[in-house]
Amino acid sequence: SSGINAEWPLRPGASGIAIDEECKKIFLEFNTGSKIYRCITFRVSTNNKMVIREEDKFNIKKDADICQKEDTKNALKAISKLLVEGDDASNASPRWVLFNFEFVTDDGRDTDKSIFIKWCPESAKVKARMVFTTSTKGLVDDLKISATAVQADCIEEIQEILPKLQNGTLK
Repeated sequence: SSGINAEWPLRPGASGIAIDEECKKIFLEFNTGSKIYRCITFRVSTNNKMVIREEDKFNIKKDADICQKEDTKNALKAISKLLVEGDDASNASPRWVLFNFEFVTDDGRDTDKSIFIKWCPESAKVKARMVFTTSTKGLVDDLKISATAVQADCIEEIQEILPKLQNGTLK
């Protein structure tokens, strides 16, 4: 192999599934520079051939006009709702969500932490679960995601993240 990817600008992840360049672009906007996003979301394409950036409504920008702790709570409600609304096929789609939580710890410190949520609802089809699971490492490696990872199979597990960060049981 010449090392040239015939599907440029796609890059193969560790599982052989390609990571779309749009994933890298939004990750950089999330992780560096202006950090304009509260959360960004990725999913496997419908043909199971690549990891793609989820549609815009799943990529929530920070609201600079309000308290960032309130913005965190608002965005958490919004992404939780998006993950479970829509048609059955959408509801059952595994997704990766990178979420920047801003919060006050139980001992009164203002802080923030990014969490990599691996959303794989119990209603997901077996093939979708398998492709999602085998593609996670490729996505993490390609984007160099270092955030703490949390597996979530139901929406309550996502809603438990903020309290666990606040009381120090999730680091």
